[in-house]
Amino acid sequence: MVLIQDSVYGVAQTADLVLAASGNHLTRNDGFLRAWSKKDGALVFEMKTPNNQEANTVAVQGKLAAVGTDAGGLLLIDLATATVLQTLQGHTGHVLSVIFDGNEIISGGGAADKTIRVWDKISGLETLRIDVGARVGCLAVHEDLLVAGLGDYTVRVFDPASDDPRHVLTEATDWVRAVAIDAQRMVSGSDDNKVRVYGVPSFQLVRVLEGHTDWVYSVALEGDRILSGSNDHTVRVWDARNGDALHVLHGHSDTVYSVSFLGSEIVSGSGDNSVRIWDAETGASTRVLDGTEAVRPIEEVLGATATTAAAKEALKAALANGDPAELGRCKLMVVGQGAAGKTSVVRSLLGMKPEPTHKSTVGVKLTRTDAESWEKSKNFDSGFERQAYRAAALRMAVQEEQTASEMQQTLPRRVSQGSFNPVFTAEVQVELVPEAEVARRFDIEEIEDMAGKTQSGQKIFFTIWDYAGQEVFYALHHIFLTREGGVFLIVFDMQELLIKQDQAVEYLSFWLNSVKLHAPTAPIIVVGTHYDEALVDANEVEEILVENLSIDENENIVTNPAGELSFFPIDNMSRAPGHASELRAAVEASASSLEAVSRKISLRWLKVLDDLLKLDCDHVPFGTVQELATKYHAGDQTDELLSFFHELGMLVYLRATNTLHGKVVLNPQWLLDKLSRVIADKIHVKQMRYNRELQNAGLKNDFTVLRKRGIATLSLLKFLWNDEEVDYLRKFMHETMLMSDWNFHEKSLPRNRQNESLFLVSSLLKNSRDRKLEQDIAKIQSGLTRVLDFSEFFLPDGVFARMLSLCAQYSGEVKKNKRAPQLAGDRAIVRFGLSVFALEQDDNKIWVRMAQDAHKPATALKTLVSIFRGARDAVFRDLPWELLLQSPSDDSVLVRYDDMADARRTEVAEVASVGVGNALVTDFEPFFEDGSLTEDENDTGTVGQASIPLAAGLKYHVFLSHPSQSWTSCLGCQETEGNLAEDAMKRGIRESKCYLLFLSKTVFSDAVKMELEAALREEKPILVVHESDPNRPGFAPFSAYIAAAPASSKHLFKENESMPFQRRLYLAEAFYKELISRIKKSPYRWGGREWDSRVQTDEFAQPGTMHRMHMLQKRLRYLGFWVALFATVFARSKLDGRTSSHIAAA
Repeated sequence: MVLIQDSVYGVAQTADLVLAASGNHLTRNDGFLRAWSKKDGALVFEMKTPNNQEANTVAVQGKLAAVGTDAGGLLLIDLATATVLQTLQGHTGHVLSVIFDGNEIISGGGAADKTIRVWDKISGLETLRIDVGARVGCLAVHEDLLVAGLGDYTVRVFDPASDDPRHVLTEATDWVRAVAIDAQRMVSGSDDNKVRVYGVPSFQLVRVLEGHTDWVYSVALEGDRILSGSNDHTVRVWDARNGDALHVLHGHSDTVYSVSFLGSEIVSGSGDNSVRIWDAETGASTRVLDGTEAVRPIEEVLGATATTAAAKEALKAALANGDPAELGRCKLMVVGQGAAGKTSVVRSLLGMKPEPTHKSTVGVKLTRTDAESWEKSKNFDSGFERQAYRAAALRMAVQEEQTASEMQQTLPRRVSQGSFNPVFTAEVQVELVPEAEVARRFDIEEIEDMAGKTQSGQKIFFTIWDYAGQEVFYALHHIFLTREGGVFLIVFDMQELLIKQDQAVEYLSFWLNSVKLHAPTAPIIVVGTHYDEALVDANEVEEILVENLSIDENENIVTNPAGELSFFPIDNMSRAPGHASELRAAVEASASSLEAVSRKISLRWLKVLDDLLKLDCDHVPFGTVQELATKYHAGDQTDELLSFFHELGMLVYLRATNTLHGKVVLNPQWLLDKLSRVIADKIHVKQMRYNRELQNAGLKNDFTVLRKRGIATLSLLKFLWNDEEVDYLRKFMHETMLMSDWNFHEKSLPRNRQNESLFLVSSLLKNSRDRKLEQDIAKIQSGLTRVLDFSEFFLPDGVFARMLSLCAQYSGEVKKNKRAPQLAGDRAIVRFGLSVFALEQDDNKIWVRMAQDAHKPATALKTLVSIFRGARDAVFRDLPWELLLQSPSDDSVLVRYDDMADARRTEVAEVASVGVGNALVTDFEPFFEDGSLTEDENDTGTVGQASIPLAAGLKYHVFLSHPSQSWTSCLGCQETEGNLAEDAMKRGIRESKCYLLFLSKTVFSDAVKMELEAALREEKPILVVHESDPNRPGFAPFSAYIAAAPASSKHLFKENESMPFQRRLYLAEAFYKELISRIKKSPYRWGGREWDSRVQTDEFAQPGTMHRMHMLQKRLRYLGFWVALFATVFARSKLDGRTSSHIAAA
């Protein structure tokens, strides 16, 4: 206990404590932080600053205090333990102001420093530095607004995430020493003796409060009251609404340097070496504190009793065991026709002021909120801390009812879902948060407050995805509509429904079907806008919806009981506070019903997400997530946890292909904005067309070609994407079939870019028209014609465009007779070499008409069916469809392909046609000249014969690696007979030209390791093929193969050299050709000697004495396409009745 010997420069308060920072800039004989109990005034905490510098400012958050001192000192202190948790180093002069902002600390430096710095409270790292060029006397923060009072007589308003000031206020005529801010107003105090009040968020000066007769050192806000302290020794209380002075508080005998306002209590610190507590209602001084008070332990005030100890232990156990907890997250997807008012609906939900006009949404706009405040969230957090509190509180509640012997249960290996007893001991305990960090990061009081409360009351957090309504974006939207964890808002304009009924119903039908396709069980809330229009009758709208869309029969539609309607009418122009309350309630109730929202997931999952978000980057490789998950013993759940967070709209993780699987997008808005720079609507295209930077880059013509012909140059893509992650974004658009290679000459481009890489963005052609194309299609004499029929459901926007992309790319890969496709709108003429055909979309059907003189029309049709399946499976995997065949002898007759295939198999003469009548089976024989039209993954199609000579001493071209357990199990096969003994395997490798290793999840069995070692010892060329489909059980990230490989062979595995295994017919031919090419190029080795690849020997045509082809087929018959691959390459090619090549099969 030491008497305060000098000025109190900073004060702060909580519900239980008063804190004071004191010192003297001249004598430096008193640098202290003190705390008193509000209840009885007892001194409960006293610490001299560890750096022996004067304490200038203090802030408090729970049981943590931040103190700024002279000489750049900034300390984070645990009041409960009197421990300095962090010394934040960076300021080069006195720290005059410090505040807490969530998990951040913000500080301001004096005249020798002139900076504002933002620090991570947990790590102590500086995350942002703002050089303001003047003394920072004071700081205040509210949501995304950071306010600083400076020595250059200005107040500056910043976004805490950047260093660009939003506002610079210049009304003060002397130093600004104090600022405060809340949602309604901002207040400043300065050396011109005035207190100024500004409106928020406009920051327009509202009024000036005059009354102080000397410098104003401090201000504070509490509701409708303003507090100020001055060099005139007084504290004044003002009415913020009208500027009236409510109280003038006399008692201090020197400058009032600091004030704090909380509830009905005012705290002030003065140069008279004292702290005073005042009653805000009466203005009476209730207590004077000077350091001479009775002393008692701070634990008695903070409640650090046995309960606190139990809470700490519960938190420790919850973290170590990775307790399950409800995340309470939901994806709210807002869709509908353009200009229907979707963004205005979002603004209504968030309680924002109505805007009569605003710019249309580009692509997708993300906003975050919660179902309690319904305010736009400033930051996106993982929820880790919140759920750790809940898990610990639940442990405490249960522990009160269970004995220690009942608590020892074993956590199931997977802790991602299901109902668990919250008190258990995990098989493997993990340090999610270092013990030294727990005190800084967690407030034990929160656990105590939660203990005994149920989890059902926790609020839901929403990520709102506002999808642009312009048609050009529809092909993009389908990628990001998720199946689980989401609620859909389908927004329509009620006035337009009444005036343009057919068009409005068509759009509503499109979106209802789209939601049903992607999320068949998701709740759908239909919202009608423009309820403020006089002509709108909600009951009339209801009748139209029921009559035309049977909306009353859709079980997923959320009804509006209050209005007795199937939709929610809303007036987005209303300023009434509760005008969206019924819609909010419906959204919250719908979200609460979702299994994904209430699903219990492990804290380990949340810690992975928490660590990812702390990386503060837009995207990371899958391997980064895998490493973090493995660190927290959840490595085998990486796919599952990422898919879960993706479904909730928290990140983007697509698994359709290896490329998509390999990148995790942590900031979905980054990806959406990039894509929308290429796929843009007319309004934003106009802005880009007159962009000076575009013209300066010499890309104006390139942009015109993109918009008119859908063809993009690589230079243009680099410009639109700011030369950032161009390869990934291009691959993303390729894999989602928004883009394809355009391997044709483009005369409309500048000469210097006619030879660079070109790409087709087919969705941009949706509304284009080409009269010459229409005339050319009309001139085609139709040959074989087939129809992709989607009438059972509907044809989503984007299917036809994706087919065009794949057809154009496949056409461009043809080496001979290559000509550019003609594309426009819903029509196209494409050439696969000498196979010419027309594509046309007509309502819910896609017609494919081969020209009469087309080369191998049945083969081309087969390839087209494979291409369609690729387009469908990329985004529309559950889309139902039928393949129809048009009779070559009668254009009016259509037959279902499946019916015709069954008829041919059962050898019947006639089959029922679509509609009325029958058709002769023999009329359709030309469709089957190349076998089944629908065999995609089980037939390789036509591959050129391989004639690969073998050197002396070699019997086989390829030794195929031993199938791994995951490989065989994923294909549903049994163990087969015929396994070779070890010596036979080694001999087979020695007598083979090369060794082919198929990488799958558990590839490196003892047998494969032995084979690989033998192949390396014999110096055999090693060809590597890897599973490329992430949806197959045998798939693993390439990094996993490298990690699992024997040390002696890790150098062999490079993703860019391994061949991705292709099953689709339209992709398989290129795969086989590349594989044959690599086999041909592999050098012959025998006895350590390399032989010329052109050498032929008598061994070429000799069948193997050990591995005949029928044994290979028997051994590998269950491998589907893999058997077909080798059957095509090595079995179909015959010479004098003998196989011309052989494979040694382990």
